[in-house]
Amino acid sequence: MSVTSLTLLHAARDRKPEAWEDLVRTYSRRMYRWCRVAGLQPADAADVVQDALNAVAQNLGSFRRDRPGDTFRGWLRRIVDNKVRDHFRGVAKRSDQAAGGANALGALANAAAQRTDSDTSAASARSAISSVVQPVVEQVRDEVGPRNWRLFWRVAVDGQSAVDVGREFDVTANTVRIVKMRVLRRLRAALTERGLLGDP
Repeated sequence: MSVTSLTLLHAARDRKPEAWEDLVRTYSRRMYRWCRVAGLQPADAADVVQDALNAVAQNLGSFRRDRPGDTFRGWLRRIVDNKVRDHFRGVAKRSDQAAGGANALGALANAAAQRTDSDTSAASARSAISSVVQPVVEQVRDEVGPRNWRLFWRVAVDGQSAVDVGREFDVTANTVRIVKMRVLRRLRAALTERGLLGDP
């Protein structure tokens, strides 16, 4: 459903069970796919979807369509992305004491999520990333090239939508999503090769 019915949203805001069930049925599978593409294992993805749905239930009243292009799906995607980053931060925190055992993608997401300026220099961005992960990140960044890396960073780390990033780089949103998936896949493979990430 590309455009969520305002009637459905209003009914869900009014806590009508059938409307909420309709929203969950319509979007939970899509939310799960977003989590899996971001690198979560199936059980973790299911947990993050549940956390995101709780956040939606609490904040549905704050959703507005004030500007052209505002969509419920875009708002929902931002919530899921935030919950995914929260998950990776938690994984990195729990793994800090295990030498070499940290979830390296989690460490990357954790360090990246703390950045407040997307135009920070590459040197300062690298300094924020765990020294365990940094060589792998630099290797993959060099492999995929600066343009693809910037596309990936804008979406996966800075949390911008594929549509906005596509406009910025004059490519389609689908191209941005494909680049993001390929870079994530390469990161996971490189981290697994170094023994920093278990086999998927």
